Amino acid sequence: MSTALHARASGPDAGLASRSRLLLVPWMVAGVQSQFEQMRSSPGMEQARVIPVRPFREGGLIERLPLPPPLRGTIRSTVAAAASIPQRGIRAVWTQVALPMLPFAMTRSVPIHYAIDCTPALLHGFGNQYAGVDDPASPAGRLVGACLRLYFSRCAGLLPWSAWAARSMIRDYAAAADRVHVVPPGIDLERWFPVAHEPPARPRLLFVGGDFQRKGGPLLLDAYRRHLRDECDLHLVTRARLAPEPGVFVYNGLEVGDAGLRELYQSSDLLVLPTTADCFSMAALEAMACGLPVVISGVGGISEIVTDGETGMLITPGRGDSLLRALRLMLAAPGLRQRFGLAGRRRVEQHFDARVQSAATLAIMAGSGA
Repeated sequence: MSTALHARASGPDAGLASRSRLLLVPWMVAGVQSQFEQMRSSPGMEQARVIPVRPFREGGLIERLPLPPPLRGTIRSTVAAAASIPQRGIRAVWTQVALPMLPFAMTRSVPIHYAIDCTPALLHGFGNQYAGVDDPASPAGRLVGACLRLYFSRCAGLLPWSAWAARSMIRDYAAAADRVHVVPPGIDLERWFPVAHEPPARPRLLFVGGDFQRKGGPLLLDAYRRHLRDECDLHLVTRARLAPEPGVFVYNGLEVGDAGLRELYQSSDLLVLPTTADCFSMAALEAMACGLPVVISGVGGISEIVTDGETGMLITPGRGDSLLRALRLMLAAPGLRQRFGLAGRRRVEQHFDARVQSAATLAIMAGSGA
């Protein structure tokens, strides 16, 4: 297993996209597709072919079948991914799609590089936080596991976002360690950046999480109502329909990459995300790129993003006392917030620059003979 946090493509590797016929098969869902967008914007990648895979089509025939939603999503994704099989002249494939790409892997000899943030075994480890995840010990779970082991064995490279996910690929799915390369997604540092502003009358806490429940929104809101309303304002970016209340501001319409979301990062004092289940955190990367310190649960691969006591604070998931203790410390120390924010920006520049991460992916693909 290798870690590609500092790799930079040069020479022949940098021109891989222009010299080869690449096929990109991204999984077009929130939280994952941003990595594809970074890849697509890399130099020379405009000529790469793209087959987007979406697990849902409004009004589609598959969506009307009397089947569990996760199974319908798998069928829909497999139908979309099947368009990759007849593609000719392809030298390499980069994808975020697993089982729907298994027919391609079994019928074509083109090198596949699979990038993702987690595995089904890791998702199941979060309990019932993620819908449609089978117990690995159940018949359905064993079937999925067997298919993933076969798929991983057919891939030329596995590109998990974190060492946490890499260990699961090797331990739970018998992935060959020498094919596993940790390549986290990055951030466009020219789009996400700090902006100097006058300190607000009251510190601003920012929460960014579409799934309000899983991201720990209720715990944060309870702590705010009971202990912090007189000390700061709370800004919530979420899909949940919450009624505004004194000191609480709710944003339901902001999408990933919106300028309004960036402005919230740039004008806030602290990102707070007491999530109970997460594999990675693009919100943490966006906040750090904007010079914002982060208070976040240390679940999944998040401890590989946020350095506790240096760029923010890692808290215990589900523990209101852990959350409140971190918030009181950060609210009482503007200098500490500034120091963590500066360190966070440096960490993103050094380890999560989107251009560097995309180049690292192309270099790995070139090194495997793609």
